Amino acid sequence: MPATPRNTSRERIEAKASTILDAAEHIFSGAGFDGAKISDIARAASVAEGTVYLYYKNKQDLLTGVVGRFWSQLTQGAEAAIDPKADTAHQLEQLASYHMQSILDQFEVVSLSYRARPQQEQDLDQVREYVGVFDRIMQQGLDRGELPEDTPIDQLRDVFFGTLEFSARTLKLRGRSYDRSIVTNLLSLMLGHSQSNPEAFKQKNPSNRDLMQMLESIQEQLDNRRSN
Repeated sequence: MPATPRNTSRERIEAKASTILDAAEHIFSGAGFDGAKISDIARAASVAEGTVYLYYKNKQDLLTGVVGRFWSQLTQGAEAAIDPKADTAHQLEQLASYHMQSILDQFEVVSLSYRARPQQEQDLDQVREYVGVFDRIMQQGLDRGELPEDTPIDQLRDVFFGTLEFSARTLKLRGRSYDRSIVTNLLSLMLGHSQSNPEAFKQKNPSNRDLMQMLESIQEQLDNRRSN
């Protein structure tokens, strides 16, 4: 079915906005938010500077667009990376591997995300949608009886993403590539089992003290590798 003029016009507008965001991401990643100029972004997008302002009201709005698109794409990728037929432990491993590799591959954009401040509720919704992938895995584990009923999903979510992001940042700053042992160690500490025995997860329900020890243990392992 041929595209109607209205659809064609909308597609052109969306394509132009995407091109500008691509250029903004490139300029922000190289120059940082403070060093980036709208004129440079326009030049990289091969459009007039005034055209940028037709789509985005200012530099902060551009940054919000770049970061928002990043989170949306991250969510799509995470959902595609997870095998819906796998058990909870293996789904968490798939999500952890995807998350860490994504941060390493797009480290500059991740750094920009800390500079972006949510302007509206939907900006926060994009982040919630992504971390919700973890929540769904955990809830399914509860529903299938693979996790203890009192599993602290909220706390484990913070440990999961916080540890992976901190570890990825450490690897990046040290010029190192993806390290699968970080994922393995994190899940072993979180789930209280070896990856070869996921049923043993039912034997442990981490307390707040356990969660702090997890972070300290992972950091100690990273420090030991640095000194070796």
